[in-house]
Parts: sequence; structure tokens; C-alpha cells
Amino acid sequence: MPTKVVAAFVAALVLALGAYWYASPYLALRTLQAAAKARDADRLNAHVDYPRLRESLKGQFSAKLAREMGGDAGSHDALGQLGAALGTTLGMALGDRLIDALVQPEMVMRALTEAELRPRMGHDKPSEGRPAEPAVTWTSERVNLNTLVVYGHRQADAPEDRLGLVFERSGFADWKLTEIRLPAPETR
Repeated sequence: MPTKVVAAFVAALVLALGAYWYASPYLALRTLQAAAKARDADRLNAHVDYPRLRESLKGQFSAKLAREMGGDAGSHDALGQLGAALGTTLGMALGDRLIDALVQPEMVMRALTEAELRPRMGHDKPSEGRPAEPAVTWTSERVNLNTLVVYGHRQADAPEDRLGLVFERSGFADWKLTEIRLPAPETR
């Protein structure tokens, strides 16, 4: 009889650990959102991989800049091609510095609470006379056992204007925000 009790206890323990392991990215997301709402940068920083976050944004910015400047690079004029290449290089260098300066806890907090990447300006502070910001709808996509992508967008925005937050497993049940996916570029 005691072996059945022990077996049942072990099975229940394994099941509970499995459920916790599976739910851990959602628990980490809730922890991050609570830290962002409480403006607790220390708790937030424990779950954000800032170097990888900056690199992902730099890559997206560079790709967008290359697309935008690509129209001029197709010029048959050598001077036009040189100007486009110089502009792209200068833009990427400035963009890298801008991203390094902007990717701070305050910006990540805003992404987690408002699904926006731009930093809060002084005139953006909510006032009592102004209506509340529209609610953000969050959806998730479990890419694999170690990656979760959470998308946030406002009801007034188009679905393709959603901001993606990529979480990756770091250990048994710890997760880190490693990437922010910008809304899809406009197609012309």
C-alpha cells in the first residue's frame, strides 16, 4: 500500500512540475508586466537581455533603412549610388547609437504595458482630464518549447501594427525578453 501512495505522490509532483514548466513563460510575462506597471526597474532588468534586445532592434532598423534607401541605390549614376551608400552607412551608424541610447528600462516598460516602443515624452503623461489610453490586446504564439512570442496591439490599430515581444527560456523555468519585433513594414 505505501508504494502506491509514494507512486501517486511522485506522479503528482512530476505533473505539477511539468505544469509549472509549461506555464513559466506566461508567469514571467505577468511578472514583467507587473514590474513595468509598478515602474520597478530592478525586477524588470532581471528578466531582460539588453544586449540581445539592442542587437535585434539594430538589425531591424538596418533592414528598414536598407529598404528605404534601396530605391536610390538602383540608380545607374555612379554618384547617386555613392550617395545612397554613404547615406545608408551614416544612417546605420546614427541608428545604432540611437538604439543604444533608447533601449532602457523605461522603453521596455512602455512596450510591456502599452505595446509601444517610443519613449514617453513629458507631454505624454496621462492627466485626469484626458481619457485613458485604449486597452492593449495581447496574444501569444509558442514557437517551440524554449521560445514564446507575445504580440500586443490596440483595438484601433490594424493587426499588422502589432508589436512582438520574444521571450526565450533561460534555465528550467526562467525566461528573458530577448527581442522586440517591430510592426511589419508597409508594402507599397
